[in-house]
This record gives sequence, structure tokens and C-alpha cells, in this order.
Amino acid sequence: MSIETELHDTLSGAAGVTALVGTRIFANLVPENTANPCIDYSLIAGTRLHTLLGQNDMQRKLIQISCHGNTYPSAKAVAEAVLAALQGDGYQQSMFDFYDATTQTHTVAIDWAQMA
Repeated sequence: MSIETELHDTLSGAAGVTALVGTRIFANLVPENTANPCIDYSLIAGTRLHTLLGQNDMQRKLIQISCHGNTYPSAKAVAEAVLAALQGDGYQQSMFDFYDATTQTHTVAIDWAQMA
């Protein structure tokens, strides 16, 4: 099972997340006309780990999880629910907020790193 599939399963199985976004959790791109709040995620980096014995099967993957809302508090609440769902399964590398004036939506993006 891929990290992306595991991430989707974890988020869609977390009551705190689904209470806010329902089933609106998407890989790579939010479909047009999707209601907020919602989540999309995509792999932004992946590296194989190397040891003194050479390359092994372990990988470090960095996934960006974008939590969208019509208001900043809505986007922030989704991000907090995502972090709670992922607790103990990787680590937060960074988090940043932005506002899209064209769509008038807020996004809280989480860069999540995980070993696989």
C-alpha cells in the first residue's frame, strides 16, 4: 500500500476530520465546484535512504496536505483535525497559511514527512 493510500485511509477514517470535511479528501487536485471545507494532498518529494551498505528500501516522503475553508478559522480547524489524525505517524515539517483572493478561500498547508 502506498503512503498516499495510507494517508487517505487515515484521514477518511478519522472522525474529527470527517466531521468537518465529510468525504471531500482528494489526491492532487480538488475537483471544480467542490464545497469547502475540503482537503487535498500530493507528494512533493521522495528520497531513498542510503546506508553504509548502500541504498535500501526505506524512503522518506514529503506530502503536502492542504486544508481549505471559506474562512480562516474553518481552514485552521481542518488542519488541527488532520494533525490530530496523523499523530504518531510521521512528523510535521512545516505549516503555512495563505489566502486566495480570486476564490476568496483560505488554506492551511501542512508539509508532512513520513518514512516508508
